[in-house]
Amino acid sequence: MNVLFVCEDNSALSIMAESILKSVAPGRFGAFSAGCLPGASVNRSVLDFLSMHHLPVADLRTKSLESFRSSRTARIDFIITLCDLAASESFADWPGAPFAAHWDVQGRNDGGQTDEALRDHFWTLMRRIKILASLPQGKLSLRLLQRRALTLEPSYL
Repeated sequence: MNVLFVCEDNSALSIMAESILKSVAPGRFGAFSAGCLPGASVNRSVLDFLSMHHLPVADLRTKSLESFRSSRTARIDFIITLCDLAASESFADWPGAPFAAHWDVQGRNDGGQTDEALRDHFWTLMRRIKILASLPQGKLSLRLLQRRALTLEPSYL
């Protein structure tokens, strides 16, 4: 099952989510990230923070949403948007008709890229991704993931 995390510039939030899922559920999920308007590079503070928490950073780079939409290499089953701009994207014509969910991670702390905001975003993503990845291996299905994603409201985390 392949999961694509999408944020505005693919330099912080979606990069963190990709790294977390790769660490939390290796082999169970393919983890990818992209940006609606990808930046030139990944935020250095994010890479340092992930490294400090012993999460994978080696292959992290900014990627465009369009590169996944037109790619034949990875079929995306599940798209999780992490900011309002990404949530406004249309995924109706996406190949394979993946399920899309919105986790308003950015709205939880509008303090910009401060250390405190970075930590808050990271731990919010970590909790949500662990819940998503906690489904029993034998019962993992797209429909079950869809139901689980809809219950991951910020008030519960």
